[in-house]
Amino acid sequence: MLDKIILFLIGLEWFGFGVLGLFFPDIIAGLLGVTAYSESNLYLNETRALYAFFTIIGMMSLISILKVNLRKKVYLTFTILMGSFLVGRLFSFGLDNSFDGTSAMIFLNEFIVFVLAYWRYTKREFIF
Repeated sequence: MLDKIILFLIGLEWFGFGVLGLFFPDIIAGLLGVTAYSESNLYLNETRALYAFFTIIGMMSLISILKVNLRKKVYLTFTILMGSFLVGRLFSFGLDNSFDGTSAMIFLNEFIVFVLAYWRYTKREFIF
């Protein structure tokens, strides 16, 4: 039951966030306080590509509520993704002095998802 709750919450968050960025990248940019650094539409292309990934892993999380054999893969995917984001953000905080209210909230969210995914990936007995 605990896995279903965790997977639902993570899945809902990342699926919703992904769909928003996929179809409305300017809204996401505004929420994050990011501005386009180029006159080309390449930033839209890059944003949509990244948020398509977020949509898919959110969907994977929701599907794994019913498909038990997918759960370990979902937890591993979130562990790797969130761990990578956390390392990158720590570098950015140190190198760019970019730690502020928004980046702190994003970091905290990613840290919580990382801890939950890592905990469930390493402690859960899975039947395949």
